[in-house]
Amino acid sequence: LSSPFLSLPLVPSCQEFVMIVVFGFEYFIRIWAAGCCCRYRGWQGRLRFARKPFCVIDFIVFVASLAVIAAGTQGNIFATSALRSMRFLQILRMVRMDRRGGTWKLLGSVVYAHSKELITAWYIGFLVLIFASFLVYLAEKDNNSDFNTYADSLWWGTITLTTIGYGDKTPRTWQGRLLAAGFALLGVSFFALPAGILGSGFALKVQEQHRQKHFEKRRMPAANLIQAAWRLYSTDAKHSYLTATWYFYDSMLPSFR
Repeated sequence: LSSPFLSLPLVPSCQEFVMIVVFGFEYFIRIWAAGCCCRYRGWQGRLRFARKPFCVIDFIVFVASLAVIAAGTQGNIFATSALRSMRFLQILRMVRMDRRGGTWKLLGSVVYAHSKELITAWYIGFLVLIFASFLVYLAEKDNNSDFNTYADSLWWGTITLTTIGYGDKTPRTWQGRLLAAGFALLGVSFFALPAGILGSGFALKVQEQHRQKHFEKRRMPAANLIQAAWRLYSTDAKHSYLTATWYFYDSMLPSFR
């Protein structure tokens, strides 16, 4: 056997080991540096910081990865296969990409701002689903074995009105098909409304954030301009009655004149 074939299985293991060391070192450094904040000082404060959701996720992923590597290096096949399912926890590393939770905050703000519209659309869509499933069940239960129970009809209505359409259950009578077509045109429109509401809400929220950033860029220059104008006005000899800031600029009065 040549050395390249022997080294192939070692490459993923070495990469995994290096990643565990890097992430573990970064985790402990983050716990130690949390003391810079006044509310996380001391071992109790650092323990409070370690109980934050993202820190708990980091710790779980670190321990799971370390356990999988340790079981694999010891040659314990049973332990390795038992711990292999823990590799799923490594997917939680993707959550760490947004540590400040800006994505979830944006989604929550959009849902909260349009909660009434979303509830209305979902409520009407749910009513259409219930009535459509019941009427199609009444029309198909005697002639179609796919609609033996109302639960079967409710499954068909959910798949149809959400535009998934598996095709495992279809109406066969002309009454059922007529009802299905009518309720599909009505129900799909209400089930599609939340997507449009959330899309427009995201667009408005992003536009508001861009406007806020533009305002933040203009606020500091505007404040500096107002301060400079007031200093020039208050240090003018014609406005000596302004005693609020006069003494502060009294020593610099010749330079301002």
